[in-house]
Amino acid sequence: MAGSTYKARMLEAFRFRMFFFAAVVAFFFLILLVQLVNLQLINGTDYKIKSRNNMENNIPIPASRGHIYDRWFEVDGDNNTVVASNRPSFNITTIPARFGKRKEGRRKFRLVLKRLSRLLDLDYAELLRNQRGKDLSVRIVIKEDVTLSEVTKIASHPDIFPNIDWEDAPVRVYNKNNVFSHVIGYIGSINKKEYKRLKVHGYKYYQKIGKTGLEKQYDQFLRGKDGFIRRIVDVKKRTEGEEIGLYPESGNNLILSLDAKVQQVAFDALGSQRGTVVVIKPSTGEVISMVSKPDFDPNQIISRDNAQLLKLLFSDKDRPFLNRAIQAKYPPASTFKLVTAIAALESEKSFPMKKFFCSGKYTLKGAKDKDFYCYKAHGQLNLYHAIGKSCSSYFYQLGYLTGPTNILKYANYFGLNKKTDIDLPSEVRGFVPSKKWKLRRLRESWYDGDTINLSIGQGFLHLTPIAMANFVCGLVNNGIIYKPRVVKSIRSADNSVLIKKIEKEKLREVPLSPKTLLAVKQGMRYSVTNGTSARLKYLKIPVAGKTGTAQTRSVRNADKTQHAWFVGYAPFGGDPEKSVAIAVLVEHGIAGAVAAVPIAEKVLYKLNELGYFK
Repeated sequence: MAGSTYKARMLEAFRFRMFFFAAVVAFFFLILLVQLVNLQLINGTDYKIKSRNNMENNIPIPASRGHIYDRWFEVDGDNNTVVASNRPSFNITTIPARFGKRKEGRRKFRLVLKRLSRLLDLDYAELLRNQRGKDLSVRIVIKEDVTLSEVTKIASHPDIFPNIDWEDAPVRVYNKNNVFSHVIGYIGSINKKEYKRLKVHGYKYYQKIGKTGLEKQYDQFLRGKDGFIRRIVDVKKRTEGEEIGLYPESGNNLILSLDAKVQQVAFDALGSQRGTVVVIKPSTGEVISMVSKPDFDPNQIISRDNAQLLKLLFSDKDRPFLNRAIQAKYPPASTFKLVTAIAALESEKSFPMKKFFCSGKYTLKGAKDKDFYCYKAHGQLNLYHAIGKSCSSYFYQLGYLTGPTNILKYANYFGLNKKTDIDLPSEVRGFVPSKKWKLRRLRESWYDGDTINLSIGQGFLHLTPIAMANFVCGLVNNGIIYKPRVVKSIRSADNSVLIKKIEKEKLREVPLSPKTLLAVKQGMRYSVTNGTSARLKYLKIPVAGKTGTAQTRSVRNADKTQHAWFVGYAPFGGDPEKSVAIAVLVEHGIAGAVAAVPIAEKVLYKLNELGYFK
């Protein structure tokens, strides 16, 4: 009995041990099964990607930016003028974290950088400075625009240049160099502030973006979509093969309203003078030419190693980056007499045949008489002769009679105090003063002397050349002014699809009587036939215009302290649909007839030669 009880206890103990052993084995098998499910089913895709990344190196392929053509682009044309295009090239890049984050990894990274600096003719110290404080896991560009032979040397020696990549990187080419510099602008590497703002729109930290001009204004159309190369590497990071992971998509193309031939003539006509030329088609608002000087060559500043050049250009006292057509304001001088004339006629304060006497000066009577001078004694003049001869004494008296309220009202009607909303970035608005402004800003009342100065475009008044060109467009169009635009249309990368056509858009309509318009236009014509713009009367097309000589406080050029203006249009008496308006401004140009009219002559001659007035 005792033996069977003992045997039973031993059997029970054996069963317990067997059950415990089986439970332990089952538990471990369960863990293995769970881990297998986790590896294969739950996180299988992630681990597959990580495993593949150990074998692959994805290199971005920057997309080519869209081309930019001048106004005469044809879809099937063989002789289209390409203002901006691209050429193939390579960038040398790496990810610093691949070398390791410890001290040994940093040492290897510096060693490879030193070797690359010798091969690629780079400043090693500058390379090190550029990498300080940056995320080691982010791809960096060591050098842009390298040659195929340099890439071959790097690719042939992975033992000397480990973890170094090369990528296709199209380089922007500005085919007209300085001629379109302010309108087209240039591209550059995206900075931290820009990336923070633009990353939500799909921009990448390594990309280039438009910095100024159309490159900036239409960047989202021009930039395209990047792709990448999947490069297969072994455990020693040696390349064993590569394939396209995603093809890049080129950006859309821009078709400009600018004419490359007219642009070149305006550029050459300005020469070394500081100033601007703006040519607009009044019936549509299309800008045919926009030149500003001093200028710059965007081809020289689009590389990554441009810091020193940019510093020099930005510090240049002549301000070569300033687009004087839309970003600078000047006293409009005698060109503003046209506004004074319109205000006088529309308010019925005067009429075209009313005469005033010019003795060479006008004396404003008051507690203390003050003389305002004209450049010569003209005698008795009516409005036509006063505009043509640019008699200041006549307009002192006409402006005094008309009053500041009427003059300022029509200046504002024409939008001279507002931006034109041209499709270019950083336009500034002109400044048209008022009685309230002077009282608030200068703590002074508006005096009669202020009205005298205002009537001839001097004093507090400062306007942009693009606004003055738009003013002339309003005269040609009988009061209708269209928004100026530089881009006519946007097309797909292969030009087969019209993405967007930029339609003309009415900006404002100024209520003007036909009699007023006719009188002012006839005065402008007299300026060409018998007045200060007489140099233009020999052109084969009838021109109407107005010169201006703006007094400045500048002493930079003691013998040339006045800015030179000319505004006008052609053909006089012709169809507005076939007319062209022009504004020329030359800083320190002595006088409008001396500096601005000769430039307008060359541009108008070219426009006629090209058939714009037919």
